[in-house]
Parts: sequence; structure tokens; C-alpha cells
Amino acid sequence: MGRYIKYEIRGSYKFILGVLALVLILTTGIYAYISNAREGSALGATFTGLSVLVIFGTLLTTFLYIVNSFRKELYEDRGYLTFTLPLTGNQILGAKLIVAFMWFVLLGVVIAIYNGIMVLSFSPVKIKISELFSMLKNMNIPYRELVVFGLTAIIGGVSTLILIYFSMALSRVTFRNKKIGGFWFVIFLVLSGIVTYGQVKVIQLLPYYLDLNTFKIASSHMLSYGFNITINNGGLIMNGDLGGTILNIAGFIYSIVIGVLMFLGTGYLIENKIDL
Repeated sequence: MGRYIKYEIRGSYKFILGVLALVLILTTGIYAYISNAREGSALGATFTGLSVLVIFGTLLTTFLYIVNSFRKELYEDRGYLTFTLPLTGNQILGAKLIVAFMWFVLLGVVIAIYNGIMVLSFSPVKIKISELFSMLKNMNIPYRELVVFGLTAIIGGVSTLILIYFSMALSRVTFRNKKIGGFWFVIFLVLSGIVTYGQVKVIQLLPYYLDLNTFKIASSHMLSYGFNITINNGGLIMNGDLGGTILNIAGFIYSIVIGVLMFLGTGYLIENKIDL
């Protein structure tokens, strides 16, 4: 599996580095224009707008590139090599997910750090790094809530990626014709609707929440205090007027279980149902 991960990295790193270089160059251009432009100009505004669109487009293209790499394994000749390796379906899928997660994390971390550097470099008020850390320390950032939110975001993102892979594998098994290989997207939309509906029903049946401030269990009576409900793939997070954040326990467990089942299902289809 380790060798297959290295193979996946070698096959995609040039594209990822190219995307990263383009995003960083455009980001630098945006900060430089904003810093030097005293009066707005049509050309500068056009450049900034186009740069933002290109950055968004490149990130979207990266996601589609990573997703499409799995589709190529199913419908193109490279699948003959992949599926004849001494690896199980779960190992092949696991390697795909590890590499995809690694690239997403790398892009996110590098872009975030680079934007921080740009802010410090182009800011009219020079701020020392020690002063910046001191300011962040005094802001009373809810680290506990941020960690849980990040965890649910990761689980939601991985679950979505697994669901996409499952939809592709199911489409490959059901429709062998390459011309209708894009039908996986319809399957993905249907499965996403079913999974979301099931999550809502689970949350309604088991309305018990974990208060992230006190780590105490709360029931649905807290809804009467003006909480706003937000549902994501990682569970239910509720932000309310009481200043706290709570997580639906059943919804969180449900998302993990669905992700595991989809992972095992995709691995099974790859190993037993894909005809070379």
C-alpha cells in the first residue's frame, strides 16, 4: 500500500504544485495591487476580480482532478495495472483517500500561511510576530469549538469523497458503457439526499447534544433558547444566543457509520465486482 501511495503522489504532484504556484502568484498580485492602488482603476479592479475567479477555479479544478483520478482507474487502461496489484479494494481506496487528503491539507495550509505572510508584508502598520501572537492570545479564541468544528469538517469532507467514489464504483458496476460513465453524478445526488434525510431523521429521533463548553449532555429543550441549527456531513452543530456550541451526538455517530459503510462498500465493489 505504501508503494501505491508513492505511485499516486508521483502521478499528481506536478499538477498540484502547478496549481499552488498559480494561486500564490495571483494572491501576491492581488495584495500588491490593493496595497499600491490609491485610486481605483478599471484595469486593476478587473485584474483583482479575474484573479479571485482564477483562484476559485483552480481549487475547483484540483478537486475535480483528484476525483477524476479514481474514475480513470475504473474506465481507462490504467485500471488494468491498479486492479491487478496485490492489494485489496480497501487498500486501494485507502491509498486514494490518503493522497487526496494530503493534497487538500497541503493546499489549505500553504495558502493560509502565505496569506498571513502577505498581510504582514503589505500591511501599512508593521506588526511584529510576537505582537500578533499576543493579540491572538488575548482574543479568547474558542479553541475547543474550533477543534471540534475542524474535526466535523474533515469527517464531512472525507465522507463526501467516499460517497463520490462509491457512486463512481456503483455506476461502473451497473453501467459498463464508458459513454454513460458520467451517470455517477446522478447516483451521487440521490445517495446524498438519502444520507442527509436519514441524518435528519436520526437527529429528530435522538435529540441529545454535547455542549462543547462544558462537555455535558443537553436535550432538545435548548432549542427554545434561540439556537440556530446548522447541519453538515459531520453531524449537527448549533450556534445560539447563549454563546455556546453543541453537537448532536447521534448525528455525529451516524456520519461516521455511513462513512465507514460507504468505504467498505466501495472496497468490496472494487475487489469483487469490477471486471477488467
